[in-house]
Order: sequence, then structure tokens, then C-alpha cells
Amino acid sequence: MKKCIVYYSKTGHTKNVVDKFNDFDVFVVSAESDDPNNDHPVLTNIPDILTYDHIIFACPVHGFQMSKIMRAYMIGLKDLNHKVIDLFVTHLFRFSFLGGNQTLKQMTRIIKARGGHVRYQTSINRRSKNSNDVMIEIIKKYSK
Repeated sequence: MKKCIVYYSKTGHTKNVVDKFNDFDVFVVSAESDDPNNDHPVLTNIPDILTYDHIIFACPVHGFQMSKIMRAYMIGLKDLNHKVIDLFVTHLFRFSFLGGNQTLKQMTRIIKARGGHVRYQTSINRRSKNSNDVMIEIIKKYSK
């Protein structure tokens, strides 16, 4: 099975989680500007994931929602049928209902609209005492 992680990370926290995964090709989504308020980011790196069977999408929560750069990338995807898809998001807020859950729902809606199905999804609170344990758990779970 061909596996990849596609992520966007403004501050490096999401990248830190991605860096802990082994045996995945890793692609970063980038734009001309990292401004989280830009409603129409111009993407400068658009990973081609057509040949991958297992895809992990990861991004930070920005303003209680999915980062606009990752949203622009995912909206541009054509077909996610027959793919194993997992998601994780990173956030600073103590509770997932303050943006983490909303972001995962937004990502799931985009994936479903492209024929995909989400297997696992996780919201990682970067300030939580157990965030390292959560990272270890998702790496084990998502790597199967």
C-alpha cells in the first residue's frame, strides 16, 4: 500500500507531529502568503496524491476552522474513491469543540464530496499534558 501525508503547518506544530511518522511519503501544501485571513490563497505547492492508497491530511486550526491554505488544496482534489483517509488537526485551545471538531467536520465534508471516506480523525491539543501520548497513539493507529 502506497502511503502519504499531506499537511500544512504555519507555526511548525503540525509539522512536528508529521515528522514522527515513518514509512509515509510526506508532502507540504504551501501558498504565496501564510496569512490565515487570506480567503483565496494562491497555492505554490500542490501535491499530486492520485497514486496513493492511504492518505493522511493534517493541518492546524485557524480561527476555529480549517486553515484556508489546506482548504484551498483539498477543494482542488478531484477523486478520493477507494482511498484510506485519516485526518488530524492541531490546536491551542483546551477543548476540541473550540475549533478542532469543527475543522475535522469541514475536512470530512470536503472528502465525502470527492467520494472519499474518513477512517480515523484526531484533534491534538498542543498544550495538553497528554499531547505526546495522543501523538504516539495516532501514529500507531494511523500506520496500520
